[in-house]
Amino acid sequence: MDIIDTDVAIIGGGTAGCMAALELRRANPHLHITVLERSSLKRGGCLAPGVNAIYTYLHEGERPEDFVEWVRFQGMGLVRDDLALTMIEHTPYAVSILEEYGLYMERENGKPARQGRWGVRVRGEYIKPTLAKMAMEHADTILEGVYALDVHVEDAVCGVYALDVSTAEPYFVRAKSVLVATGGASGLYRPYSVSWYPPGNVGSGYSLGIRAGAEMTSLEVRFIPLRLKDVNAPIGITAVGFKAPLINARGEQFMKTRYANVGGESAPISLRLYAPTREVMEGRFPVCIDTRGLTREQAEKLKLLYLNGWPLFALFLAARGIDITTEPLEVQGTEPYITGSHTIAGYWIDTDRRTTLRGLYAAGDAAGGVPLSHVGGALAEGVIAARAIAEQTHGAPSPEMGVVEETFEQYLRPLEHDGVSPLSVERQLQHTMDYNAGGMSRFYYSTEQSLKRALRDIQGLKSERMGASSPKELLWCHEVRDRLWLAEAVVRHMLYRRETRMQGFQMRADYPEISSDVRFVNSVWRRGFELFTRSGGMA
Repeated sequence: MDIIDTDVAIIGGGTAGCMAALELRRANPHLHITVLERSSLKRGGCLAPGVNAIYTYLHEGERPEDFVEWVRFQGMGLVRDDLALTMIEHTPYAVSILEEYGLYMERENGKPARQGRWGVRVRGEYIKPTLAKMAMEHADTILEGVYALDVHVEDAVCGVYALDVSTAEPYFVRAKSVLVATGGASGLYRPYSVSWYPPGNVGSGYSLGIRAGAEMTSLEVRFIPLRLKDVNAPIGITAVGFKAPLINARGEQFMKTRYANVGGESAPISLRLYAPTREVMEGRFPVCIDTRGLTREQAEKLKLLYLNGWPLFALFLAARGIDITTEPLEVQGTEPYITGSHTIAGYWIDTDRRTTLRGLYAAGDAAGGVPLSHVGGALAEGVIAARAIAEQTHGAPSPEMGVVEETFEQYLRPLEHDGVSPLSVERQLQHTMDYNAGGMSRFYYSTEQSLKRALRDIQGLKSERMGASSPKELLWCHEVRDRLWLAEAVVRHMLYRRETRMQGFQMRADYPEISSDVRFVNSVWRRGFELFTRSGGMA
């Protein structure tokens, strides 16, 4: 077992984690900083393909309070005003650091070029190597190919259990503070196409917090993006940047004509999935994004923008011989994901991004409370969390090494016996989540009875003894373990919210009404899940 002593352990080398490493060093040059990244710091995570815009950016002339009002609309009332306000106040500084490190930001009249109201256009094909450079220059220790299993908790969080993904070598990182910046979760539901979200993001950051007893929020509000069918590419740049409308099989711009009473063209993000899904359910499909109004010049510019963020799009068009100026592109909702950057699911935190466990912080996708925080929000939260950690003065308990060694014996146990294949368990989980917990096959709806079936199946799968014949399979066992813990929490949250709060993302067929009582559904695991509601900030 390799033991590493550090002041701050950052779990996740993505947007928030890399930014936090830099800001920690600036805020307190004497801290020892360790970053744990399960893949490659330069090419891992959801920004690996690149980006063409950084959303959640405060432009000159906009007020932070306007952003809070906007995200409240997007969340249909569910938003932590305090978190949204502190986030947007820090985004210009955070983005300026990326520009300082070489990220090209487009400008118009000397000012950052707008992408919609809250975005800024960038040429971000190298954004992940840029972020990695920031972390590599400022962190003392970087562990790549290391999977965080759990946090050690005594009076406070004081360490991280981890495994080398190639060799199964155990690591224990003793730390005074731990920042969870692991990203969101994919793979809980059966995928329909090329995965939109990194398949390696299995929800480990959420599940280790759940097992440790941290308070979580809004896990029932899944993110389900509307994407270009088959290639699973984003449509935001096409819809926002080029004003291409959605149309149904009749050629109707249904967002204007049929859903105007719930937002029209400025519909909340969940309605942008719900409306096309209803069109399909009612027989007016295929649903497409109408690119036929684009000029040849605009079409070429659009292709170049996709090369910055989703290069498969160009190959998709070439392979099928599609001319987007004469043929609209079909769209479809994907399988659900759990991600705080697009919805509000994640840790319940205060304005310093502290969780309810002393010594544990959360940023980026792991942090709940603000819809559509995106890349800009992750950058800002990395800054906020880093400054709070740098100022903390509490000591950390010293874990007893005998307990640590016994814990690792449990983690390595799948290598010692034959058991159920993790692939088999994963497929069964995805099947029950798809059919019983509001997946694509049920048009994202669930009911009391279907959710109880899902809960029964998940609890049965959690009792299965998985076996591993190699370090790779051992990693898979722990990924499935994390997905099972998170899936159970998600389903329990879905059962608890007996209403439809965000059409598209959280819908109960047996409770279709939206109440006027806007509350967050939260949970804590203490030898069992306890669920309750909150109406505002930290208690």
